[in-house]
Amino acid sequence: MKPIILILLWSLTAAFRARADDDAAGSANIGERLFLETRFAQFFFTNSGGNANFILTNGDPVMSTTASIYGPLPGPFAGQSMNCRACHLVEEQENVGNRTYADFAQRSPIPANGDGRVQTPRNAIDLVNSLLPHSTPLFLHYDGQFATPQDLIIATLTGRNFGWKPTEYATALSHIVHIIRADDGTGGLAQQYGGWSYAQAFAGLQQIESQYRVTTNYILYDVSVTNTADPNYVSDDLIVADVAALIQAYLETLVFSQDATGQFNGSPYDVFLIKNGLPRTPQANETPLQYSQRLLQLIMNLSNPQFVSDPADGHFATHDQLYQFGPTELAGLKIFFTTTGVQGATGNCVACHTPPDFTDFLFHNTGAAQEEYDSIHGAGSFMNLYVPDFFTRQTNYDAYLPPTPNHPNALGTFITPPNVAQPGQVDLGLWNVFSNPDFPGPQAGIQTILPQIVPTQPPPPKISGATTIGNDFIFTGTNGTPGWNYYVLASTNLLLSRTNWSMIATNTFDSFGDFSFTNTTQPNTQEFYQLLVGGPSAETALPLTIALFKTPNLRDLGSSEPYLHTGRMDTIEEVLTFYQNFSSLARAAAVRNAAPQLSGISFDGASVAPVAAFLRALNEDYFDVPCPCL
Repeated sequence: MKPIILILLWSLTAAFRARADDDAAGSANIGERLFLETRFAQFFFTNSGGNANFILTNGDPVMSTTASIYGPLPGPFAGQSMNCRACHLVEEQENVGNRTYADFAQRSPIPANGDGRVQTPRNAIDLVNSLLPHSTPLFLHYDGQFATPQDLIIATLTGRNFGWKPTEYATALSHIVHIIRADDGTGGLAQQYGGWSYAQAFAGLQQIESQYRVTTNYILYDVSVTNTADPNYVSDDLIVADVAALIQAYLETLVFSQDATGQFNGSPYDVFLIKNGLPRTPQANETPLQYSQRLLQLIMNLSNPQFVSDPADGHFATHDQLYQFGPTELAGLKIFFTTTGVQGATGNCVACHTPPDFTDFLFHNTGAAQEEYDSIHGAGSFMNLYVPDFFTRQTNYDAYLPPTPNHPNALGTFITPPNVAQPGQVDLGLWNVFSNPDFPGPQAGIQTILPQIVPTQPPPPKISGATTIGNDFIFTGTNGTPGWNYYVLASTNLLLSRTNWSMIATNTFDSFGDFSFTNTTQPNTQEFYQLLVGGPSAETALPLTIALFKTPNLRDLGSSEPYLHTGRMDTIEEVLTFYQNFSSLARAAAVRNAAPQLSGISFDGASVAPVAAFLRALNEDYFDVPCPCL
């Protein structure tokens, strides 16, 4: 094989010479192939007899059709087993519309493996723009379960969506590596990518990146080495990490149209901003929300707005609508961007869907979980649903939290869509992840954003007394927020205290908001103290995470219906009517743990059509541009 590989490396290098400075030319290309790979699934493992290049004669039944709100569609991967693309489609079902790496189902079908689950807990979130850089921590999945793309990818390839049970994690890992090592390049997918085996493709990419000094976030190994005694042998974990990194490189290429400066330019909305000389991105040190309000004021001041028309300014190929931004869309923009004070036309949408990305990348409860639950069990049922407190949840993992390799028998009670037969089941989103020891990755990020997503901010505590008993200094106070943390800092030199404070304790305000702190001091010394208020304790914060889900981006909504994490809304108009209803319920304190932004929505029926028109002006033609084949 060595001479053949050298010949392949030469041709491969020549093929990419023109794009030597573009890492996507190599890594994203292999990542796309891995994204489409159907042999990583448990079904293939079970039915292939250990032959990595086996051709299935009868595929996984779940792949025979694509579930959709329009009825069953022919499965693009029928006869094979599960892959990433089955739930994240693009052009496979063009007769009913392009996708932005989402599917058409309320919840995506998944392989049967004996656990009784037949679909994912949530609607498939679209992947385009999902890895855009932003100032807040990265959270992936609607519940923020993953803090890195690699964690998400590995968990998917070895997890329930690919048919694996939590007890089969090690088997899944070993099977993925077996496919990578033993692939011979004869399969249909490999033929679409030049007929290279994975070993040859990895080696060729290594040659390219060495020659052109491309910096990557992975280390390429010689996966053809199977002798564990060989010094070049690498572990299964490292190879799977490389697989995930290559898929990540591919996912990072999935973005909506941008110009050379990185500004969006593909939708009628973007063209409207360009034609009117309006800023498309925030200024330095300006938050997206501040930018949205500045942009709104600039638009309000336009005396003669230049509108976008079809075909002069563009024409849609993948959407059944005119490429336009006219008076109706403009009226909808103003409602969408207005945060307070306009009777019947305050959308307050930008409070969570801030431009230019049209998401704040955070978590909110808009009432979607409650709407679904109450539709099954009756109005008011979600408000009265028993949800365990922090201590009960933590000490009964299997009863309440999602199954994982550490807890394979967990019931996933609060990550399961509601049904008539099991009234205790519902999907509570972030509640399942917050302070869950089986999901360590996102915990630091959640703590960072917690003050932004909890509904109240704490008042400053008040010192009510101080005394010394022996060597113990005791001070007490009131006005704290019950259940919130406070930090005690101390310094022995007030002149240097700005830089010389040490944290000596973390305590919690009691149920009345009172506090008392005792510190033993050394004789003949002086000490200075200050109190800092942190976020809520885990016990207090957990109820504040009930039914919080990640804010999706709104670009190209026309390619990602049905909507909401429940998939229960088929049209944009249905979503807007939902927000009308639940904002009214929030103002009446009838939405459990409602996002504060929800009650700020106040628009009437006359506002639905223009806001829907504006949202459709965020559509654009998105095509799956194939990478150059290896």
